[in-house]
Amino acid sequence: MRVVHEATGASFDAPDGWLVEETGRPEVLVVLEPEQGEGDVRANLVLTAGSTGDRSFRDWQNGTEALLPQELADYLLIDLHAVEIDGRPAGSRLAHHVDAQGRALVMEQVFTQVGDLGVTLTATVDVVRHPVVAEELAACCASLRVGQEARV
Repeated sequence: MRVVHEATGASFDAPDGWLVEETGRPEVLVVLEPEQGEGDVRANLVLTAGSTGDRSFRDWQNGTEALLPQELADYLLIDLHAVEIDGRPAGSRLAHHVDAQGRALVMEQVFTQVGDLGVTLTATVDVVRHPVVAEELAACCASLRVGQEARV
């Protein structure tokens, strides 16, 4: 299913049957897989959009990469490389971290900048299920489109 972030016009594909969850924050859109079992990590897709100030794409992402180990427990960058989204410079990040309950997670992100708006789509799942859903989550991330007039 195609999901559109109304605040920015950005869009991406999510697996059929996943649920859009209201966050109360226009800069954040969350899509969750149906519940699996009590206590299980629900795979999710989170689109965030926010001002990058006057920072260049490179400076914004260098700052992000410096911040992630401070914000995410046991953060370990696995892969970081350049891509393009809608003809714009973009990046893709694959990383591991641990949530507050000590569960190991895999996070895949794609990110780009439109003017001073940074748009990031993050797919997260537990390490045990990652091999089963990795291809599907990667396809969701690769489907991110921001258009020419993304805004918040």
